Amino acid sequence: MSSTPVMNIMTASNDAYLPYASLMLHSFLRNNGSVRTDIYIPYDRGGLSERSIEKLSDLARHFPGTSLHMIDVGEDFKKEIESRSGISIETYYRILALDMLPLDVDKILYLDADMIIRSSLKGLYDTVLPEGIPAAACEDIFGKINGFHDMNKIRMGIPSHYTYHNAGVMLFNVDDIRREGYVDKILQRIYKDNARYEYNDQDVMNELWYDRIKTVEWDRYNLPPAWYFLDMDSMKEGKLRFAGYDEIMSMDKDVFIDKYKDVTAGLYDGAFIIHYLADTKPWRKDRKEGAVYGIFDRAYEEEVSIFTGTFSLDSVPGKGN
Repeated sequence: MSSTPVMNIMTASNDAYLPYASLMLHSFLRNNGSVRTDIYIPYDRGGLSERSIEKLSDLARHFPGTSLHMIDVGEDFKKEIESRSGISIETYYRILALDMLPLDVDKILYLDADMIIRSSLKGLYDTVLPEGIPAAACEDIFGKINGFHDMNKIRMGIPSHYTYHNAGVMLFNVDDIRREGYVDKILQRIYKDNARYEYNDQDVMNELWYDRIKTVEWDRYNLPPAWYFLDMDSMKEGKLRFAGYDEIMSMDKDVFIDKYKDVTAGLYDGAFIIHYLADTKPWRKDRKEGAVYGIFDRAYEEEVSIFTGTFSLDSVPGKGN
């Protein structure tokens, strides 16, 4: 699969999430202006209004070389399938859309709406995905730190020497997915056993592709807000390990300081994508207080400031909304 001057990007949204999707796309387009961009947004008419689509069109028109393509997936799917874990049904639409893309789209980069892009993603987009590799994605570091990564592997029957990936950033090999009929295979599992998939199609893709996903750097392309305390003993053995939440909360302070090095700020500075997943979103009223957000909220606040210099304030969420 050769590199191309055109970047195919996909995200999904509904009316409630439009401000965050707009902010994410704005941050992407600001940092990737040297290439032509085709943005594909799968939606259903009950979830995303014509007014919202017009706002997205206004955003795309602001960046020369950007084209917006809306993909109406219909409303039948959401009538049959229940989304879980507080995840919107629209995240499933990335799967439906893969079979609805133009035939000349051979790969596409999917980005969740709840993230800020801080640098060019051309390096990620140019990742080589040979036949037999349906996607590239990042290891679920948030799950590792918070203690549910191994549980997710067990739930999905993933052997211990493989990893569980986060689906917020996925470079899809559309050619391979078409050739192998993966959309139908994923949907069959969803329709048959939806209740088993706690994290929706992320679970299904991990279950189906655990040995075929190409792993790319989470610290660059999918960094969630968290404390990152590097285990120095493991480093001496050539292993990369961070303290888990239970260790951070329970270990004696002096012992902890001797064993771990805080690399949070450095990771933030080097990240191309900040992913405000789960309960880390700066705009949520129910988000718990946390000192780490003083580091990670900066990317969101800076992008809001830049966005509102051009677009209307009513298109952008403020803190606490």
